[in-house]
Amino acid sequence: MTKDTIKSHSIHIQTLTLIYKFRYISAPLLAEIRHINRTVAFRTLETLYHKGLLNKRFDKSYKLLGKPAGYSLSINGINYLKEHIELNKNYAHTHYKNNSNSERFINESLDILRTNIILTEFYPDRFTIFTKAEMTEYADKFPKPLPHLYLNRMKPDDERPNFYMLDILTGLDKKVIAARIDKYIKHFEAGDWEEEEHPVILLVVADSYIERETLKMIESMKDSSYIEDDELAFMVTTQKALFGANTPNIWTSHNKELANL
Repeated sequence: MTKDTIKSHSIHIQTLTLIYKFRYISAPLLAEIRHINRTVAFRTLETLYHKGLLNKRFDKSYKLLGKPAGYSLSINGINYLKEHIELNKNYAHTHYKNNSNSERFINESLDILRTNIILTEFYPDRFTIFTKAEMTEYADKFPKPLPHLYLNRMKPDDERPNFYMLDILTGLDKKVIAARIDKYIKHFEAGDWEEEEHPVILLVVADSYIERETLKMIESMKDSSYIEDDELAFMVTTQKALFGANTPNIWTSHNKELANL
């Protein structure tokens, strides 16, 4: 193999592995991650698509909305990746449904990847960020369903929390958000977390109205369970604040003060 062939193969494996972790990707997001222009990112994804290693979700409405195509691993892509890296059998199996997932699921997956990019930019070299691909190995430790992202501070800090669980809840109504909050409260009450401190829960919601309502629900549900703020903490932000901010001070807690991680 020539050097160019080896380099191309390595880029393809890296790209497939990234899609394995986040389920879906777009050319603009791949360009952000790899610090390349969108044309090169698009060509990379299209090459993998034409090799039969990726599925592609795109229709005429995307073009009208200025929305890029979403790419996911095909069954051939999963099998190809298995030949080069070790995959979690249970998590890999979820990719078999990639071609039939809903638009909401695809948008959510892209938002999770976008969130990962933003957190990495906001907090360089501060957190190790895990996706469901890694959390599946330790599923008994986490609430069900698994959080979208788990953040572990690289260097423990005596002044700030060292663990965070993050969920993107932008497409959900208050009833579903309340059910998710209840899951986290029950996980705390079960005492399944092995570390000294339970992770802070980070919730990304649709808008400022839902943010206010979510904070009210959190306080009410914690009061009903007699849980103090220093025992289990929640922080909330909006989709607009997260994706449009130029500062990490976007998280609101019970005291309504903006904070970072």
